[in-house]
Amino acid sequence: MRYFIVGIGSALILLLIMASVSWAGTWDFNPGQEAVKHRSDVTGDVQGAGYFMERMKVNTNNLSMLEYSHGSGTMDFADVLYDEQKTTHASSYIYWIDYTTGQWTRKYPGASSAITYTRQYDNVQSPTSFAYGTGWYASNPVTYNSLLKDKNEAKSYQESASMHRQVEYARALKGDIAIDMNCTAPTATVSGKGSISMKIDDDVTQGTLHIGELLSMPMTDAKTPKFKTKQGWKDPMIEIDNNYIGDFQVQKTMKLEISKSAPSWMEDWLPCCSGGFFDIPSNNFDKERGSQKGIFDCTCRNTSISTMKPAWNASMAQFPTEKYRYVP
Repeated sequence: MRYFIVGIGSALILLLIMASVSWAGTWDFNPGQEAVKHRSDVTGDVQGAGYFMERMKVNTNNLSMLEYSHGSGTMDFADVLYDEQKTTHASSYIYWIDYTTGQWTRKYPGASSAITYTRQYDNVQSPTSFAYGTGWYASNPVTYNSLLKDKNEAKSYQESASMHRQVEYARALKGDIAIDMNCTAPTATVSGKGSISMKIDDDVTQGTLHIGELLSMPMTDAKTPKFKTKQGWKDPMIEIDNNYIGDFQVQKTMKLEISKSAPSWMEDWLPCCSGGFFDIPSNNFDKERGSQKGIFDCTCRNTSISTMKPAWNASMAQFPTEKYRYVP
């Protein structure tokens, strides 16, 4: 396919922003997938006549994407796939003070990863026959008469969300699809974000098309089973199930965004009053609390004194005498 991925008009835009979703636990991650830092890029461009079958599944520890397609006839399609595990669940941890207990609490913030996939296709189904090798198969060709199928699944486990698009039994299929997923964990000071989107532009001839989206109740309590009461899939927050049978031209855009809030800090303005600056736990204090460091280790006072004009006598009383008093 000599041109690749045109813009997709949107017939449906669904945007959900949720605040204060708690951090993920291990039960939110992609089951059985270890978090290994990696980056993968795959591109393809296929033209020809015959039979084809493609299956591509990629996983991070909190995202997954599946592309599966097959059929016989004249084929022309191209795609680009990218996936990356940016950080892992056990790569770092952060501290905050729990409002209930008043104690310092350590927590893994979760992993960060991304998957993007784009595909463009113009396929026409027809029977095809091939004579394999010699002997009996030379005079008795193998015939393929497979109707077209094209399936995409996008799942974000930490957000308990999924999107699905599937074409089956089609005589012809033309269009493109784009999938984008991102799961960014929160830090001690910055909120995290989860997003999943699917843009669909399909021209289906004598086939079936299914488009769906599901958002279950996100996990907020590690002690509550995923399928209990209001959490899990029993009563989803979003459930979209669209089905088209026959000849259809369909354009849809679905987008979901979820905010994962950073922790609320309950600390004295001067923590040194209750243990000292060097007792504050943090694996990366300079970046997470750099703006407060000068206050806690008193370097800001020394810096301020050194800039006083005329020179300030630090041994003098806290409030200036007439010599230093400001006169407007």
